[in-house]
Amino acid sequence: MKRGFNILMILCVALLVASCDKTKSYTEHLKEERKSIERLIKREGFKIIDDYPANGVFKENEFVKLDNDVYLNVIDSGNGDRAILGTTKVFCRFESKGFLNSDTTYNMVNNLTYGPTYYGHPTEFVFGYNAYSGETRDYDPDLFVGEGLATPLYHVGEGAIVRLIVPFKRMGNYFQSNYIPVYFSKVKYTFEK
Repeated sequence: MKRGFNILMILCVALLVASCDKTKSYTEHLKEERKSIERLIKREGFKIIDDYPANGVFKENEFVKLDNDVYLNVIDSGNGDRAILGTTKVFCRFESKGFLNSDTTYNMVNNLTYGPTYYGHPTEFVFGYNAYSGETRDYDPDLFVGEGLATPLYHVGEGAIVRLIVPFKRMGNYFQSNYIPVYFSKVKYTFEK
């Protein structure tokens, strides 16, 4: 009897300790992200369409939700030269904004318009590997390289300009481990010649 009581007490203590844990679960992070994306879409007046336009032309605030949950709006589809998977070295410049649990967007990184003094370098990756591929440096824009930033290259060519809403699971390691989705208000791609 005493042994059964001790086991019951150990189980109660274990349940008490587990219930006091304040860490959010992965599911809770996903739910928080989904609500933040819905708020961003509503606040910015974005319209989500079901299918990629057959002619490739998007209206100004029209986004398509792709199979990997990345939202894409094509401003300019580029010159028609497509990236080759595993081969093409891509340089991109972008304006990125955070929006998680916020009623507004806030600037994260802008290497599109700032001069060479601070964010002057493009970030680079090989299409398909989707990991930073340049020389080692401590440069914030390089943290953004991931599947989400590369996804538009399946649909557009060199010189393309797009907008993206990227869930944290499609970003680079830093964003995945901190559960931070990103809104790219403008991304421009060029390829190494």
